[in-house]
Amino acid sequence: MTGTGRITDLKTLDDLLESESMKGLWVGEDRLLVEPRPFGEPKLWKWSKIWEGLEAAARLVPTNFKGSRRAITLVHPDTAGGTSNTLVMAVQLVKAGEAVYAHRHTAAAMRFILEGGKDTYTITDGEKCVMERGDLVVQPNGSWHNHINESDRDAVWIDALDVGLMSMLRTMFQEPHPAEDVKLFNSATDTTVRNPGSLAPPGSSAKRLVYKWRETLPALNEMLAEDKSPYDGRCLEYRDPATGGPTFPTFSCWIQMLDPGEQTLLHRHTANHLCHGFRGSGVIEVEGTEMAWDEGDFMVVPNWSWHRHINRSDTEPAILFSVTDRPLLEMLGLYREQC
Repeated sequence: MTGTGRITDLKTLDDLLESESMKGLWVGEDRLLVEPRPFGEPKLWKWSKIWEGLEAAARLVPTNFKGSRRAITLVHPDTAGGTSNTLVMAVQLVKAGEAVYAHRHTAAAMRFILEGGKDTYTITDGEKCVMERGDLVVQPNGSWHNHINESDRDAVWIDALDVGLMSMLRTMFQEPHPAEDVKLFNSATDTTVRNPGSLAPPGSSAKRLVYKWRETLPALNEMLAEDKSPYDGRCLEYRDPATGGPTFPTFSCWIQMLDPGEQTLLHRHTANHLCHGFRGSGVIEVEGTEMAWDEGDFMVVPNWSWHRHINRSDTEPAILFSVTDRPLLEMLGLYREQC
């Protein structure tokens, strides 16, 4: 290989490369990061404002077959429309007597129920999943699902999906079900009765689509002192019984309890955490800034941000539900933690 010798200075070289959609690695090499950078600032959403929007949507937004869904996305200002760079969290309302059309999408999804009951349910690939307060319902990517409220009260729940990741990979799409019958279940019996615990037919994987609050709360209360995390208090992960691993390959769901007066240790990690104050109140201190939360509020703790949890009540525990993209980072060998 021989050169022409016509390039005599670095600027001419850089300009030539840029004109051909190329760039020398030496450009900006002095600005390479020596540690991870948070995707954005910590963020708090107050429940009073979210509920104001949901109440208005209940009056103004129609929902019918293949119609709009009354879901309000929590949009972080430092993203292109997500709650973090990888995850999206929203709050959805389905009015009494309504049903939402069946569909599927490439994003994995979960529903954490804030208001529901025995007559509110979602259907996931034919399995009827009753949605009661505190329950977690999971819907793997590509599964047909819809939501039905046959009660006399509005139902409200949290949605979380790995939409940011799917968008980055250019694989995000949604497909409506061709059938107009929203009751696409294989049995009218709740899946927790048909598929209890980790039982499954021989040769079949264990299936768990619903984690009941009536089982979760006692498990939190009865955690042994030695099992408590110094960083997250009494903390449990919703695990996939088929793999023993996280809720989904790309993100996982946690429930954690802070005892009265408890303060966790300061730490940071490369994972994002999207949190909801399910019970009580408290403070998440992030990079020296305090986000005081009350029941119903939502918070984002960005990746690689020093943070800790504080329960300022001397008498009542505080409970947080959260989702984290930690499984994705662990799968890629990118998870780091510092304390």
